[in-house]
Amino acid sequence: MPKKLLVNNLELISASINSKSGTMKKEAHFQLVIDQFRSLRLLILFLMLVFSSPLVMAQELVENDPEAPFGLVYFLRGKGHAGSATAFSAIIDGNRVCKLNNRRYSVHEVDPGEHEFKAQFGGKKGKRKAEIVEIEIEAGKTYYIHMIMQASFLINDVSAQEITRNSALRLFEADNIQLDPFCGEEIDSEI
Repeated sequence: MPKKLLVNNLELISASINSKSGTMKKEAHFQLVIDQFRSLRLLILFLMLVFSSPLVMAQELVENDPEAPFGLVYFLRGKGHAGSATAFSAIIDGNRVCKLNNRRYSVHEVDPGEHEFKAQFGGKKGKRKAEIVEIEIEAGKTYYIHMIMQASFLINDVSAQEITRNSALRLFEADNIQLDPFCGEEIDSEI
């Protein structure tokens, strides 16, 4: 707290004690509260800047709470030139849960049990030809699926691959991947 503010606060307090009634005047009390609030707000802002800056990247891919009744599944799409103009569909158990563009990720709560995960170009349903990643989801655990563009001479294809947390963090940082809160879907303006 700056010296001037501290001195002003002490003067207000001593003035109120010396008053005949022994209570602070409303204006002095209000000013004291406002000054303390401003000082506290500045202190909190300073602490947030100092302690959160180096941790921002690691905090983006939050791990699941071990007590959660569901598994947490991340779909990650890095940067790439092939297929970069097309959104990839993230599919769980045959249903599209998200469309992701380059440098985007989504996160989904998935019930425990065995589930099928796919990535493909477009479509709301999973194609039979798409490679399937089967994962036994456990409550309280976190899983990472990388959506990969596989370009060949005649056919471009998208696949899903389960990766470790360390690989996900490296991909996240190297490609500057951002959360897609709407998963590439059009937002209904009447909601």
